[in-house]
Amino acid sequence: MRYWLNLILGLLIFSGHVAFAQQEQPLLVDPLAKQLYLYKLANPSPRLFVHFDKNIYTNNETVWFTGYLLTEREANISKHNIMSVALIRNSDSLVVKHQKFLMATSLSFGSMVLPDSMLAGDYHLLASTNRVSNGVPEAIFIQPIMIKTNINPSFNAGLKILEQGIMGVKPNQVLLSATTRDARFLSQPVEVSYHYGHLSKKTKTNSSGEVILKLDEQEDIPDPNVYVKLKYGSDSSFLNLSLPVTKRRAKVGFYAEGGNLINGILGRVGVEVKDQQLAVVSLKAQLYKDDTVIDTIETDSYGIGSFLLKPEKGSSYRIKLLHSGFTDTSYLLPPILDKGIGIYISEAAVRDTLIAKLRTSQKENLFIRVHNFKETFIYNHVDAQNPQMTLIIPLETVPLGLNTLTISDSLGRPLAERMFFAHYNPTPKLTISSDQKVYEQRKKVTLKLRLGDSDSLAIVSVACVQERRISSKLNVDIESYTYLASSLTALPPYNTTRGYEDPKYMDNILLVKGWRRYTWQDAMKTKPSDTIKSYDNTTLSLQITGKKQPVNEPLQIGILSSSGMKLYHTDNRGYFEFNASNLAAEKEKPVYIFLGEQNKNRYLLSINDPYAKLNKSYLNLFGPKYRAVPSSVQNNNVLSLKGNETAIRLKEVQITSGNSNNTNSPKGPNNCGDYVCSYNILNCFNHVGDPNNRPPVAGKSYHMSGGGSIIYQACETVTVNPGMVLMDGVYSKKEFYVNDYAEPLEPAFASTIYWSNGLLINKEEREITFYTSDITGKFKVIVQGLSSKNVLYGDYTFEVKGK
Repeated sequence: MRYWLNLILGLLIFSGHVAFAQQEQPLLVDPLAKQLYLYKLANPSPRLFVHFDKNIYTNNETVWFTGYLLTEREANISKHNIMSVALIRNSDSLVVKHQKFLMATSLSFGSMVLPDSMLAGDYHLLASTNRVSNGVPEAIFIQPIMIKTNINPSFNAGLKILEQGIMGVKPNQVLLSATTRDARFLSQPVEVSYHYGHLSKKTKTNSSGEVILKLDEQEDIPDPNVYVKLKYGSDSSFLNLSLPVTKRRAKVGFYAEGGNLINGILGRVGVEVKDQQLAVVSLKAQLYKDDTVIDTIETDSYGIGSFLLKPEKGSSYRIKLLHSGFTDTSYLLPPILDKGIGIYISEAAVRDTLIAKLRTSQKENLFIRVHNFKETFIYNHVDAQNPQMTLIIPLETVPLGLNTLTISDSLGRPLAERMFFAHYNPTPKLTISSDQKVYEQRKKVTLKLRLGDSDSLAIVSVACVQERRISSKLNVDIESYTYLASSLTALPPYNTTRGYEDPKYMDNILLVKGWRRYTWQDAMKTKPSDTIKSYDNTTLSLQITGKKQPVNEPLQIGILSSSGMKLYHTDNRGYFEFNASNLAAEKEKPVYIFLGEQNKNRYLLSINDPYAKLNKSYLNLFGPKYRAVPSSVQNNNVLSLKGNETAIRLKEVQITSGNSNNTNSPKGPNNCGDYVCSYNILNCFNHVGDPNNRPPVAGKSYHMSGGGSIIYQACETVTVNPGMVLMDGVYSKKEFYVNDYAEPLEPAFASTIYWSNGLLINKEEREITFYTSDITGKFKVIVQGLSSKNVLYGDYTFEVKGK
């Protein structure tokens, strides 16, 4: 526990202007130290951040990522040894795919190939570690993503409003139309499933490929979108359209700085305005005292505004929204207390000194505490004999990040509170430069990375991706997440810059997120028994049962993976627990578990993978709350990649090597996962999941992505026989292949042209090289990781122009 020894109290008295200079204060015993320590032990807060290479993907693409375990106690770091990553579709919470990855020394490196069959739309990637207590993961991270398709839909479909309805009078009429890709009638009706609010129905299109959906407006509907699923043959599409809302209601929150409105005390009040879908609203409003307008308020692009008010007991205060889109426009301010303390902080994101003005309605002994609800960094006494005081608090002993200034009485009861950010410095900690600002296609890029003066060592992941594949609305960076989003909920989305870089954004959210009564209540109720935490069993295990009689002796099992084969023994009951090293695999290939020849017909093998069940249960705990309104998809071509972002389907190109393009030839990879693309390249990185891929033939020669050729050996697979089961491995780092695109006929439409994780940077300049692809436009370099001081972020943009 660290205590504050030096306090600068500038007491500005309305008469006399007496000021106390820097003086030594006696060391006080903190009566809440033990309670906060118990709360800290009972609520461990390791944070998991995952750097994904981008947030807009297409089916068949590889997702590259690095997991960073932050703020975990050193003794517990080794207990996090598996990171699970699940891909979840927002529209129906379907877990599309999930895999497990090794985590060691708080780092996890991995990649995941997205399924070819994915429908375009909104998804999220949910990452968590193996430390789970009562069904709740200790460390979890959610990254919203969008899936676009690189294949044009087999049919065109669209939604539009034919006639706007009137609530209680007539319904909204929405036209759904579907045609062939060349705008002809479809040969059969399209099956339609749709839901709007509490309404869910099914129908079909008519012979013209149309159907009119009649939808009565629902009062106080939380989501005004109509969601439509179309099924035509084996193809499906999702559409959604926001319908007009006649009675739109605002959600207005008031946040008195310090926590309360105090009679006769001038204070600042923050106001936040959102709509029913929790989207921020920028507007003007009038502040009323009883029936008289006394001020005009304006909320900014974050939906936040503020005003000064000296409330008087007995008067009523309200604001009236000047916005034609809302039916209810008048909102009352919170009740006024007879007495209390107000806090005014003009700048809440500060470097090394916090300046706070206290205004009080009575003389009393006060105690000042600077803390983070788990540890007190500053604690001292103030004799409040004056109606107004200015505290000038040096922050040498206060850690970087969110902290709270709490004013309490002699019994330790909080009277006023204000959140602030200590040691705020948005200056980039990393310098990124390139040998050119503009490159031609398929040219070498040389980047140089240099740490700032305050850091001496860093471990980072580096991505260079097409800028159009990064949505600012979906972006989550390590600084903003670590310092803000992981501690504060329901943050307003930031605009063009990262939230952490914008001082105005910082001041806004610190104003409206500052008073946490319930956290104090929880902290004060914490008991020693609450610090004893039990953890769920997340062990991957095997249970062998006898077909005719129970197992009563150890049985030998074999584990075959891409890393080789190893033999183990179960216990006397046929039970075996895997650890991460047992199942370690380098590729996305299954692990085979098998019994010896003499036992294969006598026993049954059953795998227990708790992560499959856990990922589904997390959907109820951690839904996609990061976005209030889903992406509008009025036609099913919206989520298709543009022509210059993906390779052209090569129907007119004939490859005459053997019969590889014969329509009767097998397509896709073989049982080993190996494939040959249309350019005769074995396991071509540019064509993962391409429908024109074919299985390689043993004994034939193929090009290699890095140049040269190779004679393919036979694919040796294991047939699943009795006494054998398959399970997913725990995958380790897969190297990203840096392609130089030396083969001129091979199209190069990779949107991620460079990825590296576990890259060490010291005080010396670090140089990396890679090559541009055939995609033109802007590319963005994003570097994220851990430094010797704290988390680290940097970005850089360059352009690729056509030849």
